[in-house]
Amino acid sequence: MRGQGAAYDERRTAIVEAVFALVDAGGVEQVSVRRVADQAGVSIGRVQHYFPTKDDLLHAAFAAINELGAQRVQERADRDRPADVLRAVLTVLIPQTEDDRRLFRIQQAFETHALTSAELGAQVKQGYRELAGLFTLLLGGPGHEGEAQELLATSVGLAALVLNDTMTSAEAEVIVRRRLS
Repeated sequence: MRGQGAAYDERRTAIVEAVFALVDAGGVEQVSVRRVADQAGVSIGRVQHYFPTKDDLLHAAFAAINELGAQRVQERADRDRPADVLRAVLTVLIPQTEDDRRLFRIQQAFETHALTSAELGAQVKQGYRELAGLFTLLLGGPGHEGEAQELLATSVGLAALVLNDTMTSAEAEVIVRRRLS
């Protein structure tokens, strides 16, 4: 009897990374079980063992990209004061490194795809609701929902402007600091 262990997780992660590479190179439309297998250097059967359908691949990759974002927030948001946590979260949402830029490109590709996928669309909306809820709590709780939505929109917009090289991450951080002061 087979169990799920480190090897299982490693193979699954390698397949999800292959999805990321395809999405980053050409969008969600480039993802197919065959292309993912080729990219990961495994058989189609191996991919289907972990993810029976393309939709399963996409949902797993979308969940994984969100989890990576949450990990980045956790790494930088380990602070005592809510204002420091909020500043850290907003800073994480702005791409700083080439790896950050890659993750944001992939995230945006999934969000674009979610416009025509009800299930992924619901996941995107839920993620934004949770982020706005976190912002609301960090701003002082109920009564701060509007300000939280404004911060969410600002951070998403700044990330897009940094991604398309309209501004630098340093310029975006100045806006965040000014917004929070």
